[in-house]
Amino acid sequence: MALGGTIRGKKTTLRLPIEADLETYNRWMADMRVRRAHRVWHEPAMPATWKERFKEIAKVKESILWSIDTDGKLVGFALGRLWTIGNAFDVIHFLIDPAEWRKGYGFDAALALHRYLFDYLDLRLATAELRADNAAALKIVAKLGYIEFAHGHEVHYRDGAYVDEIKLRMDKETWQERWSTEREYPPLAADATR
Repeated sequence: MALGGTIRGKKTTLRLPIEADLETYNRWMADMRVRRAHRVWHEPAMPATWKERFKEIAKVKESILWSIDTDGKLVGFALGRLWTIGNAFDVIHFLIDPAEWRKGYGFDAALALHRYLFDYLDLRLATAELRADNAAALKIVAKLGYIEFAHGHEVHYRDGAYVDEIKLRMDKETWQERWSTEREYPPLAADATR
């Protein structure tokens, strides 16, 4: 697992996960509100099984996992993958505890994460896949500046019906245009080498 370090937003902090987070991750994966809104990251299991999942993630050097805290309380997690070719990042899971929804933690953590991706890592592209009826997540990605590039019809089956999936992307130029006032790190000079 690539070390993502600590990323601070105004309300949230993204940090490396610790073993004490496992039981809460497991509880979230069993929550029906989470299961409706997101693709489930493995089925709920014993915390010991989650330790094995963390070990599996650690073997993939392109994978990055953060726990999301606010005021020292675990409120979510983010899992993504760096592209080895393409200078990009896939947001695979981005979850906020349902008990903490509608408090602004999701957008704050997403903004901080993208500031890290585009300003610190100097990546060129970020992508995400969402269920088409996940209104909160769609609102966050729209506010960030993501655009739809693919739409899968009837991809996820739940509650006796199918739900569409939307694939989205945001490039560095969009980030720089839209979020110039939120930049933590100054942009590289045009003549700077990588």
